[in-house]
Amino acid sequence: MQLNISIIQLITICAVANGFIFGFLLLEKKENRFANRFLFLSLICMCLTFTPYMLDPSIWDTYKWLAWMPFSLSYWIGPSFYFYVRTLTNPSFLFTKRQLWHFSPLVLNYVHSIYHAIFPGSRTPWYWFHFVTELFESAAILSILIYMILSFKLVKKYQRQLLNNVSTITKINLQWVKKTILVIVISFVLISIFLFISSGISGKEFFYQWDEYRSAILLLYSCVLYWLSIRGYQQAQTIKISKPSDSIENLPDKESTKIIDQLHTAMVNQKLFRNPELSLASLSKSISVSERTISEVLNGNLNKNFYQFVNEYRVMDVQGKLKDPKNSHLKILSLAFDAGFNSKATFNRLFKTYTGLTPKGFKSQNLR
Repeated sequence: MQLNISIIQLITICAVANGFIFGFLLLEKKENRFANRFLFLSLICMCLTFTPYMLDPSIWDTYKWLAWMPFSLSYWIGPSFYFYVRTLTNPSFLFTKRQLWHFSPLVLNYVHSIYHAIFPGSRTPWYWFHFVTELFESAAILSILIYMILSFKLVKKYQRQLLNNVSTITKINLQWVKKTILVIVISFVLISIFLFISSGISGKEFFYQWDEYRSAILLLYSCVLYWLSIRGYQQAQTIKISKPSDSIENLPDKESTKIIDQLHTAMVNQKLFRNPELSLASLSKSISVSERTISEVLNGNLNKNFYQFVNEYRVMDVQGKLKDPKNSHLKILSLAFDAGFNSKATFNRLFKTYTGLTPKGFKSQNLR
Protein backbone atom coordinates (compact mmCIF):
# COMPACT_ATOMS: atom_id res chain seq x y z
CA MET A 1 0.00 0.00 0.00
CA GLN A 2 1.34 3.41 -1.00
CA LEU A 3 0.91 6.23 1.51
CA ASN A 4 0.31 9.77 0.30
CA ILE A 5 1.37 12.11 3.09
CA SER A 6 0.76 15.84 2.76
CA ILE A 7 3.08 18.53 4.09
CA ILE A 8 0.63 19.25 6.94
CA GLN A 9 0.54 15.58 7.92
CA LEU A 10 4.34 15.41 7.83
CA ILE A 11 4.61 18.49 10.08
CA THR A 12 2.09 16.97 12.48
CA ILE A 13 3.89 13.62 12.56
CA CYS A 14 7.14 15.43 13.39
CA ALA A 15 5.35 17.46 16.10
CA VAL A 16 3.93 14.31 17.67
CA ALA A 17 7.37 12.63 17.56
CA ASN A 18 8.84 15.78 19.15
CA GLY A 19 6.15 15.66 21.84
CA PHE A 20 6.99 12.07 22.73
CA ILE A 21 10.74 12.78 22.84
CA PHE A 22 10.47 15.89 25.02
CA GLY A 23 7.84 14.17 27.16
CA PHE A 24 10.28 11.48 28.18
CA LEU A 25 13.12 14.01 28.53
CA LEU A 26 10.98 15.92 31.03
CA LEU A 27 10.93 12.88 33.31
CA GLU A 28 14.72 13.16 33.63
CA LYS A 29 14.77 16.90 34.29
CA LYS A 30 15.68 17.94 37.86
CA GLU A 31 13.82 21.26 37.91
CA ASN A 32 10.08 21.02 38.59
CA ARG A 33 10.42 17.23 38.73
CA PHE A 34 6.95 16.54 40.14
CA ALA A 35 5.21 19.10 37.91
CA ASN A 36 6.91 17.65 34.84
CA ARG A 37 5.14 14.34 35.38
CA PHE A 38 1.84 16.07 34.69
CA LEU A 39 3.28 17.88 31.67
CA PHE A 40 4.56 14.53 30.40
CA LEU A 41 1.04 13.13 30.73
CA SER A 42 -0.41 16.18 28.93
CA LEU A 43 1.99 15.80 26.01
CA ILE A 44 1.39 12.05 25.66
CA CYS A 45 -2.38 12.54 25.77
CA MET A 46 -2.24 15.31 23.17
CA CYS A 47 0.02 13.25 20.90
CA LEU A 48 -2.18 10.15 21.08
CA THR A 49 -5.47 12.03 20.81
CA PHE A 50 -4.55 13.72 17.54
CA THR A 51 -2.75 10.75 16.00
CA PRO A 52 -5.92 9.43 14.28
CA TYR A 53 -6.54 12.82 12.64
CA MET A 54 -3.14 13.00 11.01
CA LEU A 55 -3.29 9.51 9.49
CA ASP A 56 -4.69 8.82 6.06
CA PRO A 57 -8.28 7.43 6.15
CA SER A 58 -7.18 4.46 4.01
CA ILE A 59 -5.04 3.23 6.92
CA TRP A 60 -8.12 2.86 9.11
CA ASP A 61 -9.94 0.95 6.37
CA THR A 62 -7.01 -1.43 5.90
CA TYR A 63 -6.08 -1.93 9.54
CA LYS A 64 -9.41 -1.97 11.39
CA TRP A 65 -7.74 -3.17 14.60
CA LEU A 66 -6.31 0.34 15.03
CA ALA A 67 -9.74 1.42 16.28
CA TRP A 68 -9.04 -0.53 19.46
CA MET A 69 -5.80 1.32 20.21
CA PRO A 70 -6.00 3.80 23.13
CA PHE A 71 -5.61 6.90 20.98
CA SER A 72 -8.36 9.02 22.41
CA LEU A 73 -7.21 10.45 25.75
CA SER A 74 -8.78 13.87 25.38
CA TYR A 75 -10.44 13.74 28.81
CA TRP A 76 -7.00 13.65 30.41
CA ILE A 77 -5.56 16.67 28.57
CA GLY A 78 -7.38 19.23 30.74
CA PRO A 79 -6.75 17.82 34.24
CA SER A 80 -3.13 16.81 33.56
CA PHE A 81 -2.30 20.33 32.31
CA TYR A 82 -4.21 21.87 35.23
CA PHE A 83 -2.22 19.88 37.79
CA TYR A 84 0.99 20.80 35.94
CA VAL A 85 0.17 24.49 36.39
CA ARG A 86 -1.00 23.94 39.96
CA THR A 87 2.28 22.24 40.88
CA LEU A 88 4.35 24.92 39.08
CA THR A 89 2.61 27.72 40.97
CA ASN A 90 2.84 25.79 44.24
CA PRO A 91 5.90 23.47 44.30
CA SER A 92 4.86 22.10 47.70
CA PHE A 93 1.52 20.82 46.32
CA LEU A 94 0.93 17.09 46.81
CA PHE A 95 -1.34 15.08 44.55
CA THR A 96 -3.55 12.71 46.56
CA LYS A 97 -6.00 9.92 45.77
CA ARG A 98 -8.85 12.38 46.32
CA GLN A 99 -7.92 14.14 43.11
CA LEU A 100 -8.07 11.00 40.96
CA TRP A 101 -11.71 11.75 40.14
CA HIS A 102 -10.47 14.45 37.76
CA PHE A 103 -9.20 11.66 35.49
CA SER A 104 -12.21 9.33 35.80
CA PRO A 105 -14.19 10.74 32.80
CA LEU A 106 -11.69 8.97 30.52
CA VAL A 107 -14.27 6.19 30.14
CA LEU A 108 -16.40 8.62 28.10
CA ASN A 109 -13.72 8.55 25.40
CA TYR A 110 -14.43 4.89 24.74
CA VAL A 111 -18.23 4.55 25.00
CA HIS A 112 -18.56 5.48 21.33
CA SER A 113 -15.85 3.02 20.28
CA ILE A 114 -17.47 0.23 22.27
CA TYR A 115 -20.81 0.97 20.56
CA HIS A 116 -19.22 0.55 17.12
CA ALA A 117 -17.42 -2.58 18.29
CA ILE A 118 -20.82 -4.10 19.11
CA PHE A 119 -22.44 -2.75 15.95
CA PRO A 120 -19.69 -2.61 13.29
CA GLY A 121 -19.99 -0.94 9.91
CA SER A 122 -22.99 1.22 9.15
CA ARG A 123 -25.33 -0.56 11.58
CA THR A 124 -26.77 1.92 14.09
CA PRO A 125 -29.88 0.27 15.56
CA TRP A 126 -29.97 2.56 18.58
CA TYR A 127 -29.64 5.94 16.90
CA TRP A 128 -30.19 8.04 20.01
CA PHE A 129 -27.75 5.98 22.03
CA HIS A 130 -25.22 6.43 19.22
CA PHE A 131 -25.88 10.17 19.23
CA VAL A 132 -25.37 10.37 23.03
CA THR A 133 -22.09 8.42 22.88
CA GLU A 134 -20.77 10.82 20.23
CA LEU A 135 -21.91 13.72 22.39
CA PHE A 136 -20.04 12.32 25.39
CA GLU A 137 -16.85 12.01 23.38
CA SER A 138 -17.15 15.54 21.98
CA ALA A 139 -17.77 16.93 25.49
CA ALA A 140 -14.05 16.49 26.15
CA ILE A 141 -13.60 19.86 24.42
CA LEU A 142 -15.73 21.50 27.12
CA SER A 143 -13.70 19.71 29.80
CA ILE A 144 -10.46 21.04 28.32
CA LEU A 145 -11.82 24.60 28.18
CA ILE A 146 -12.89 24.46 31.84
CA TYR A 147 -9.50 23.21 33.03
CA MET A 148 -7.70 25.80 30.89
CA ILE A 149 -9.71 28.60 32.51
CA LEU A 150 -8.88 27.23 35.97
CA SER A 151 -5.21 27.02 34.98
CA PHE A 152 -5.26 30.60 33.68
CA LYS A 153 -6.62 31.82 37.02
CA LEU A 154 -3.84 29.99 38.89
CA VAL A 155 -1.16 31.64 36.72
CA LYS A 156 -2.68 35.11 37.19
CA LYS A 157 -2.78 34.65 40.97
CA TYR A 158 0.78 33.33 41.00
CA GLN A 159 2.06 36.29 38.97
CA ARG A 160 0.45 38.78 41.37
CA GLN A 161 2.02 37.04 44.37
CA LEU A 162 5.36 36.82 42.59
CA LEU A 163 5.66 40.62 42.44
CA ASN A 164 5.48 40.77 46.22
CA ASN A 165 8.16 38.14 46.75
CA VAL A 166 10.97 38.39 44.18
CA SER A 167 12.86 41.10 42.30
CA THR A 168 13.47 39.12 39.11
CA ILE A 169 10.61 37.28 37.42
CA THR A 170 11.85 36.72 33.87
CA LYS A 171 12.40 32.95 34.09
CA ILE A 172 9.60 32.09 36.50
CA ASN A 173 6.67 34.35 35.66
CA LEU A 174 5.01 31.61 33.53
CA GLN A 175 4.02 34.11 30.85
CA TRP A 176 4.52 31.39 28.22
CA VAL A 177 1.97 29.22 30.07
CA LYS A 178 -0.62 32.00 29.78
CA LYS A 179 0.02 32.28 26.05
CA THR A 180 -0.24 28.51 25.66
CA ILE A 181 -3.57 28.45 27.49
CA LEU A 182 -4.97 31.21 25.27
CA VAL A 183 -3.88 29.43 22.08
CA ILE A 184 -5.34 26.11 23.27
CA VAL A 185 -8.63 27.75 24.23
CA ILE A 186 -8.88 29.52 20.86
CA SER A 187 -8.02 26.26 19.05
CA PHE A 188 -10.71 24.23 20.78
CA VAL A 189 -13.27 27.00 20.41
CA LEU A 190 -12.61 26.94 16.65
CA ILE A 191 -12.99 23.15 16.64
CA SER A 192 -16.29 23.48 18.53
CA ILE A 193 -17.57 26.09 16.07
CA PHE A 194 -16.69 23.87 13.13
CA LEU A 195 -18.35 20.82 14.68
CA PHE A 196 -21.48 22.87 15.32
CA ILE A 197 -21.57 24.21 11.76
CA SER A 198 -20.78 20.81 10.28
CA SER A 199 -23.80 19.30 11.99
CA GLY A 200 -25.90 20.82 9.21
CA ILE A 201 -23.58 19.62 6.42
CA SER A 202 -23.74 16.19 4.88
CA GLY A 203 -22.11 14.07 2.21
CA LYS A 204 -19.23 15.22 0.04
CA GLU A 205 -19.61 18.84 1.07
CA PHE A 206 -18.79 17.94 4.68
CA PHE A 207 -15.72 15.88 3.84
CA TYR A 208 -14.40 18.60 1.52
CA GLN A 209 -14.75 21.27 4.19
CA TRP A 210 -13.49 18.97 6.94
CA ASP A 211 -10.33 18.17 4.96
CA GLU A 212 -9.44 21.85 4.64
CA TYR A 213 -10.40 22.68 8.22
CA ARG A 214 -8.53 19.66 9.56
CA SER A 215 -5.33 20.84 7.84
CA ALA A 216 -5.55 24.25 9.54
CA ILE A 217 -6.28 22.70 12.94
CA LEU A 218 -3.46 20.17 12.59
CA LEU A 219 -1.00 22.94 11.74
CA LEU A 220 -2.08 25.00 14.74
CA TYR A 221 -2.03 21.93 16.95
CA SER A 222 1.49 21.08 15.78
CA CYS A 223 2.67 24.56 16.78
CA VAL A 224 1.10 24.12 20.23
CA LEU A 225 2.82 20.76 20.67
CA TYR A 226 6.22 22.18 19.68
CA TRP A 227 5.76 25.22 21.91
CA LEU A 228 4.47 23.30 24.93
CA SER A 229 7.13 20.57 24.84
CA ILE A 230 10.13 22.87 24.24
CA ARG A 231 9.10 25.68 26.60
CA GLY A 232 8.09 23.16 29.24
CA TYR A 233 11.54 21.62 29.05
CA GLN A 234 13.16 25.07 29.32
CA GLN A 235 11.09 26.13 32.34
CA ALA A 236 13.28 27.09 35.30
CA GLN A 237 12.53 25.90 38.81
CA THR A 238 9.63 27.88 40.24
CA ILE A 239 9.61 29.04 43.84
CA LYS A 240 7.29 28.50 46.75
CA ILE A 241 5.46 31.71 47.55
CA SER A 242 4.42 32.39 51.12
CA LYS A 243 0.72 33.10 51.47
CA PRO A 244 -0.08 36.64 52.61
CA SER A 245 -1.59 36.91 56.07
CA ASP A 246 -5.28 37.75 56.31
CA SER A 247 -4.69 40.00 59.29
CA ILE A 248 -3.15 43.44 58.79
CA GLU A 249 -0.64 44.99 61.15
CA ASN A 250 -1.43 48.61 61.92
CA LEU A 251 2.13 49.75 62.47
CA PRO A 252 2.67 53.11 64.16
CA ASP A 253 4.02 55.82 61.85
CA LYS A 254 7.33 55.92 63.72
CA GLU A 255 7.88 52.20 63.32
CA SER A 256 6.91 52.32 59.62
CA THR A 257 9.34 55.19 59.06
CA LYS A 258 12.08 53.27 60.87
CA ILE A 259 11.56 50.20 58.67
CA ILE A 260 11.53 52.35 55.51
CA ASP A 261 14.87 53.86 56.61
CA GLN A 262 16.24 50.35 57.19
CA LEU A 263 15.15 49.31 53.70
CA HIS A 264 16.67 52.42 52.15
CA THR A 265 19.96 51.87 54.01
CA ALA A 266 20.11 48.24 52.90
CA MET A 267 19.61 49.30 49.31
CA VAL A 268 21.94 52.32 49.23
CA ASN A 269 24.75 51.24 51.54
CA GLN A 270 24.73 47.46 51.15
CA LYS A 271 23.66 47.56 47.48
CA LEU A 272 21.44 44.52 47.99
CA PHE A 273 19.54 45.33 44.80
CA ARG A 274 22.60 44.28 42.78
CA ASN A 275 21.83 40.67 43.64
CA PRO A 276 19.66 39.43 40.71
CA GLU A 277 18.16 36.75 42.98
CA LEU A 278 17.21 39.14 45.77
CA SER A 279 13.91 38.03 47.30
CA LEU A 280 11.64 39.20 50.08
CA ALA A 281 12.89 36.32 52.23
CA SER A 282 16.58 37.21 51.78
CA LEU A 283 15.92 40.91 52.41
CA SER A 284 13.99 39.98 55.55
CA LYS A 285 17.01 38.10 56.88
CA SER A 286 19.38 40.96 56.01
CA ILE A 287 17.52 43.63 57.99
CA SER A 288 15.93 41.29 60.60
CA VAL A 289 12.37 42.36 59.80
CA SER A 290 9.62 39.87 59.04
CA GLU A 291 8.50 39.36 55.44
CA ARG A 292 4.94 40.21 56.38
CA THR A 293 5.99 43.53 57.93
CA ILE A 294 8.11 44.51 54.93
CA SER A 295 5.26 43.73 52.53
CA GLU A 296 2.80 45.78 54.55
CA VAL A 297 5.15 48.75 54.74
CA LEU A 298 5.90 48.64 51.02
CA ASN A 299 2.27 48.23 49.97
CA GLY A 300 0.67 50.39 52.66
CA ASN A 301 3.19 53.23 53.03
CA LEU A 302 5.05 53.34 49.72
CA ASN A 303 2.26 51.94 47.48
CA LYS A 304 4.78 49.60 45.83
CA ASN A 305 5.20 45.88 45.63
CA PHE A 306 8.60 44.28 46.30
CA TYR A 307 9.39 43.96 42.58
CA GLN A 308 8.80 47.67 41.96
CA PHE A 309 10.72 48.70 45.08
CA VAL A 310 13.92 46.82 44.21
CA ASN A 311 13.94 47.56 40.49
CA GLU A 312 13.50 51.25 41.10
CA TYR A 313 16.88 51.22 42.90
CA ARG A 314 18.39 49.26 40.02
CA VAL A 315 17.18 51.86 37.52
CA MET A 316 18.48 54.71 39.68
CA ASP A 317 21.85 52.96 39.90
CA VAL A 318 22.08 52.77 36.10
CA GLN A 319 20.91 56.38 35.80
CA GLY A 320 23.71 57.59 38.07
CA LYS A 321 26.34 55.70 36.08
CA LEU A 322 25.01 56.93 32.73
CA LYS A 323 25.30 60.53 33.93
CA ASP A 324 28.96 60.05 34.81
CA PRO A 325 31.27 60.81 31.82
CA LYS A 326 33.79 58.31 33.22
CA ASN A 327 31.38 55.50 32.26
CA SER A 328 30.76 56.71 28.70
CA HIS A 329 32.94 53.91 27.29
CA LEU A 330 30.97 51.19 29.07
CA LYS A 331 28.10 49.36 27.41
CA ILE A 332 24.67 50.17 28.81
CA LEU A 333 23.80 46.50 29.10
CA SER A 334 26.86 45.79 31.25
CA LEU A 335 25.78 48.61 33.60
CA ALA A 336 22.31 47.06 33.74
CA PHE A 337 23.68 43.64 34.65
CA ASP A 338 25.92 45.20 37.32
CA ALA A 339 22.82 46.85 38.79
CA GLY A 340 21.07 43.49 39.21
CA PHE A 341 19.09 43.11 35.99
CA ASN A 342 19.46 39.79 34.19
CA SER A 343 17.32 40.48 31.14
CA LYS A 344 17.82 43.13 28.48
CA ALA A 345 14.11 43.30 27.65
CA THR A 346 13.12 43.74 31.31
CA PHE A 347 15.76 46.42 31.84
CA ASN A 348 14.66 48.44 28.78
CA ARG A 349 11.00 48.17 29.76
CA LEU A 350 11.48 49.18 33.39
CA PHE A 351 13.98 51.93 32.58
CA LYS A 352 11.49 53.58 30.24
CA THR A 353 8.68 53.09 32.77
CA TYR A 354 10.58 54.93 35.51
CA THR A 355 12.35 57.61 33.42
CA GLY A 356 10.15 58.04 30.36
CA LEU A 357 13.22 57.59 28.15
CA THR A 358 15.06 54.66 26.62
CA PRO A 359 18.52 53.95 28.12
CA LYS A 360 20.23 55.25 24.94
CA GLY A 361 18.04 58.35 24.90
CA PHE A 362 18.78 59.05 28.56
CA LYS A 363 22.53 58.62 28.01
CA SER A 364 22.69 60.93 25.00
CA GLN A 365 20.58 63.54 26.79
CA ASN A 366 22.84 63.63 29.86
CA LEU A 367 26.25 63.46 28.13
CA ARG A 368 25.88 66.38 25.74
